[in-house]
Amino acid sequence: MTKYPAAFLAAFSLVTTALAQTPAANRAVAEFSTCVKPEWPKESLRKEQQGTVQLAFLIGADGNVQDTRVVRSSGHPLLDSAAKDSLSKCKFKPAMHDGQAVESWTQMQYVWKIDGPSPQQMAAAFAKAREGAERGETVAQYKLGVLYLNGQGVKQDRDEASKWLQKAAAQGSADAQEAMGVLMAPRANYPGDSALAASWFRQAAEQGKPLSQYFLAMLLRTQGKDDEAVVWLRKAVAQNQPAAESMLGVMLLNGGQSGDLPEAVDLLGKAAQQNDRIAQMALGECYEKGRGVDQDYTRAAKLYQGAATANIRSALVSLARLYDNGQGVPKDTAKAEQLRNQAISVQ
Repeated sequence: MTKYPAAFLAAFSLVTTALAQTPAANRAVAEFSTCVKPEWPKESLRKEQQGTVQLAFLIGADGNVQDTRVVRSSGHPLLDSAAKDSLSKCKFKPAMHDGQAVESWTQMQYVWKIDGPSPQQMAAAFAKAREGAERGETVAQYKLGVLYLNGQGVKQDRDEASKWLQKAAAQGSADAQEAMGVLMAPRANYPGDSALAASWFRQAAEQGKPLSQYFLAMLLRTQGKDDEAVVWLRKAVAQNQPAAESMLGVMLLNGGQSGDLPEAVDLLGKAAQQNDRIAQMALGECYEKGRGVDQDYTRAAKLYQGAATANIRSALVSLARLYDNGQGVPKDTAKAEQLRNQAISVQ
C-alpha cells in the first residue's frame, strides 16, 4: 500500500440524523462500538481524494441494516462504496413505537479527510511544485497538476490542472497519463473525448497501471473491440484488479465458450469477495441457476443482497423473486414487493 507520512493519516467523523418515519417513533441509533472504520481505497488515497458522503440506512426491528442508499455523494464513487460497505455492518438500537421495535430509516454522514499541512504549508508546497514544474521536472508537474485539481494551496482550476498533468504525461509519467485519461473520459453531464482518454489510458496501461488497463478495456468495448479489451483485462487481472476480474468474468460468462465457465466463476468469486457489486450480481445468478456451481439459493440471496446495497436494479428484482418463492430466504411477499418498488425507483 502507498506509504504516507503521519500528516496524511485519515481523519473521520460520524454524525447520525434521522429521516421522519412516524411522529411517535424514537429514531434508530448506531452502536458505534460495533461499526467497522472504512478503509481508504488505495486509488483514492494515492490520488488524495476527499469528501463527505451522506448515507441512508433502513434499520430493521432487529437492529441490522436492511438497505443502504447514497443520499449525497462525496464526489468519488470509490469513497462512497467503501463507506457504504463498512458502515452497513454497524449494529443499531432500533426505532421504537408504542414500546415495540420497528423498521425505520436513519442517516449517517462519513467525512473522508486527509489531515494535511496548514494553509501556509500548502502555499509553500504549491510554490515549490510550481518552481520545479517550470523547470520541466516531471514529478513536480504532476504534483502541481494534482494541487490545481484538488484546490490545495491554490484556487481549484481544472484547466491549469490539465495543462500541468499533460506536461508530466508527455514526459512519461504513468500517474499523470492515468489522470489525463480520467479527465478526458466521458461521464455524466460531460461528453469528454473517448479517443483522447483511450490514448492516455493506453500509455499508462503499457507502463503496467492496472486501473488504466481496466479503463482502456472499457473504452475498447464501447468500440466493439472485445478481443483487444480481453487482452488488457487479463493484464489487469494478473494484478488482482477487482473491476477487471468482474468485467472479464461477465464477458466469459455471457459470450465465452462452455470451457470458459470455470474461469468465469473463479473471476467473479474473487471480485465478489472484494465487494464488486456487478460480480456479486452475476455470481448470484450462477448460484441461483446452478450454472458452473452447485445450485445454492442461500448463497445466491447473500450475493444479491450485497449487490442490492448499490441499488442495482437486477439484483433487487432477483432478490424479490427469492423472497416471493421462499428460496434461500424466508418467504416474504411484503419484502418482495418493497424490493420491486425500490427497483422501480432506481434511476
